[in-house]
Amino acid sequence: MLPGEQLFDVVVFDEASQIRPADAVPAIARGERLVLAGDERQLPPTAFFLSASSEEEEQEEQPSLAATEGFDSVLENLGMLLPYRMLTWHYRSHDERLIAFSNAYLYDGSLTTFPGVGGGEPVGHVPVVFRPGQPGQEDSASDEVIEVVRLIIEHAENQPEQTLGVIAMGIKHASRIEEALRLALTDRADLEEFFSEAREERFFVKNLERVQGDERDAIILSVGYGKSVDGRMLYRFGPINNEGGERRLNVAVTRARKRLRVVSSFGSADMDPDRLKAQGARLLRAYIQYAESGGASLGERVLSKPVLNPFEIDVRDTLTRRGIPLLPKLGVSGYWIDFAAKHPLRQGEFVLAIECDGASYHLAPTVRDRDRLRQEQLERLGWRFHRIWSADWFANKETAVAITLAAYNEAVEAADRDDLARSQVGRVGGSTSMRPAGDPDLPSGAGVPMRTSRPPIPRNHPIGYYTHRQLVSLVRWVESDTLLRTEDEVLAQVMQDLGFERRGKNIISAISRAISDARGTTGR
Repeated sequence: MLPGEQLFDVVVFDEASQIRPADAVPAIARGERLVLAGDERQLPPTAFFLSASSEEEEQEEQPSLAATEGFDSVLENLGMLLPYRMLTWHYRSHDERLIAFSNAYLYDGSLTTFPGVGGGEPVGHVPVVFRPGQPGQEDSASDEVIEVVRLIIEHAENQPEQTLGVIAMGIKHASRIEEALRLALTDRADLEEFFSEAREERFFVKNLERVQGDERDAIILSVGYGKSVDGRMLYRFGPINNEGGERRLNVAVTRARKRLRVVSSFGSADMDPDRLKAQGARLLRAYIQYAESGGASLGERVLSKPVLNPFEIDVRDTLTRRGIPLLPKLGVSGYWIDFAAKHPLRQGEFVLAIECDGASYHLAPTVRDRDRLRQEQLERLGWRFHRIWSADWFANKETAVAITLAAYNEAVEAADRDDLARSQVGRVGGSTSMRPAGDPDLPSGAGVPMRTSRPPIPRNHPIGYYTHRQLVSLVRWVESDTLLRTEDEVLAQVMQDLGFERRGKNIISAISRAISDARGTTGR
């Protein structure tokens, strides 16, 4: 390279918190502009990534060694010298309870997060009963290894369409889980597809230092470190006890999109706060306590819900009298859904987000945020959305109420249709009766067209598993009830039947070709 020659217009470092300045300088020197993307509350650079030494496990047990000590990162060195923008909207978690702990304890509530539609606890604690007299539990509790393997296999059997990752706090514990799982799968050929390395987001078992950048639908966080033979807490939590341990824990508890389970052989009540000197250890106790509550309690960090103004009180009282069960101000961060309408029968499930143009609406910094982006994100998470304008409410209240009631009833019917579709996807083989799309109120058997027998095509495989001929036959089966459907509706039904939840480019392309060929062959 000639003096002064620039090879790149822009140099971009992602995960800049993990990049040492010495490693970054050569690239920076070859660029005209520099962009750093990273989070200083996540993992710093460590010597752990510089080698795969056989002494890693010994290093982990000795807090003073470099393998667990943080170095300055290029983000820390240059971040304050560059103009920066904080990205505050959080999109990964399908339910804000998955990120609420980190938002409260590490980000000072600065993240904008969104409630999920409910129907279960996204965060939970799985306790393993301590058995005295078993050596080695201080570093890797054997009963915890057994429980983690049981949870992995249970997930693979019952929810194979959802991806899974296991995070162990220690290297030794991660290795023992991998070995125990390998032995448990020796006679489980039926689960080979779930554990296939060819999957786009394959199953993994990793220790804390290796998971930054990963995400899965479900995460199992296994503490591993337990009590002594005689039942005493030793407070040995590996990297969590070291400087930057809170950042390691932050990475671990924010990898899940839909569900996280913490497995440990002790509970928060077993941990004496006075014995917890490291910030990471104190945060571990607080997180186990949070998981024990099912993600319902942030302790003293919980935000006070805003008080309803007179307009919102009138909306709440009027809609409640008209039969809509409401929960006001749903949320745990700075963003609240004004009213979350509950399903009339299924406890804990919400079907409609109702927003008013009250105080929280006007506090949004931009029109784009309050009128479009918040609604789009809620709908992405499975919500139906309805807006009540104060001008309409005061000018013609009965009309506004009638429109809201219609929106609620439509949301309940849509939720019931989705539930029915999920139950039908779970059936294997055999003929399946289908109701016409958009007509859920027809009684069973009242002239509803029947489909032919479903072709023997397995479900819950990657799209590349299926031949074009199989997809064509599946499309023909979907349309064998002779109901009129758009191409997009057929695409959605085939995806549901095969167990696909996300519309990937390859999935849409393969099924669309099958629809085109199936309809061309049948003269449609």
